[in-house]
Amino acid sequence: MKPLARRRACFATATLALFVSFAPAQAGGRTIVGEWAPDPRQCWPSQGAITIGPLSVVGDEFRCDFKSVSRLGDVVTWRGACGFPDPARPGVVVASLRGDTLALRINGGENGSYRRCRVSRS
Repeated sequence: MKPLARRRACFATATLALFVSFAPAQAGGRTIVGEWAPDPRQCWPSQGAITIGPLSVVGDEFRCDFKSVSRLGDVVTWRGACGFPDPARPGVVVASLRGDTLALRINGGENGSYRRCRVSRS
């Protein structure tokens, strides 16, 4: 393979890898990235709201930062570390979207049921 062709192939591979690493949270046209709360009219952390990013989940009493994410249908699985106020520990977070309701499990334990916030707090 010629040097220019090799560079183009490497660039294309790197671009695809970057896209694939962020795509799972948005696969299928139903992104779960955004703000969620038990009551979509009460979207404040003190009311139990959470913010989901491509590689993070943040609530009033916890924060998870992830190194990997995968998605199968409407189930997203992140692997990384969760903590706050406790020191961060290895964590696996699974979010399942069924209709308009998002169920969240952290390290196998139920963390609650959420609906997308109607009004952004940003």
